[in-house]
Amino acid sequence: MEASQRREWMKSRRKMRKAARRARLRRQVIRYMFLCALVFLGAASFTHLPWSLTNEKTQIEIKGNCVATRAQILRLLSSTIDVPVYRLDPKQLERQLTSLKAVKHAFVRRYALPHPRLVVEVLEEFPWASFSTDPKLPPQSVIAQSGRFIPLSDFPSVVKPRMVIYGSANLKMTAHEVTQWASWANYIAEQTGRPVDYIDLREPFDVHVQNGDLHFKLGMPDTTLSRRLGRIVSILPTVEGMKDKIDYIDLGLDNSIPLKVLKAPKKTVEMAQQNSASRNL
Repeated sequence: MEASQRREWMKSRRKMRKAARRARLRRQVIRYMFLCALVFLGAASFTHLPWSLTNEKTQIEIKGNCVATRAQILRLLSSTIDVPVYRLDPKQLERQLTSLKAVKHAFVRRYALPHPRLVVEVLEEFPWASFSTDPKLPPQSVIAQSGRFIPLSDFPSVVKPRMVIYGSANLKMTAHEVTQWASWANYIAEQTGRPVDYIDLREPFDVHVQNGDLHFKLGMPDTTLSRRLGRIVSILPTVEGMKDKIDYIDLGLDNSIPLKVLKAPKKTVEMAQQNSASRNL
């Protein structure tokens, strides 16, 4: 009797364990189905909710642009319209924006909430000098501190510095060259007390500088130029009373400072030119 009862008890225990396993399996299946349903619903909601930019005027915010116009920037960001913000590559958009000659750095941030939008911040080039290919022509570009040439036809609102660089149409400058010429121009201005009007680089080995009523011939801008410029202050007392008779001051030599003297004073030449122009009219 005890043996049969024990067998019945063991059978009932096995049935209970099987029922518990089936119940646990059903609960796990229900959990997995519920989780899959949540994932599916989340993915469907994520792809169907309005994550895309549809209006560039209200959904793209631009900061820091003073030279590059909003229209120029939006033209480069036209590919972002109707594209979900999570698919946009901020780095690629920043590279597109820096293709504008007036933009030095760009930073793009994307937001999905509370509504999709882009925030664009630009750091523009700082103008160092105006550029022209001929003294008779107005400046066509502005040279930035980085050496980049900003055409005035594309960016008419850029600040045009007073100092002008004359050079060939294919003139290129690096940031190091801009820094070097800026230091030389400041050195001349410090000694004479007047800002430099222009630097003529059309002849790379025969550079000329106009500084107020003084004209300097620098010759070759090599490593000795700083030392040669340092002699300006020593000749100022000499040339102060004869500026009208001097064509230029030659700083191209190491041992001496020749003065090119005009055959006629500058005022006489200018008056003759004015009279000739009036007669032609």
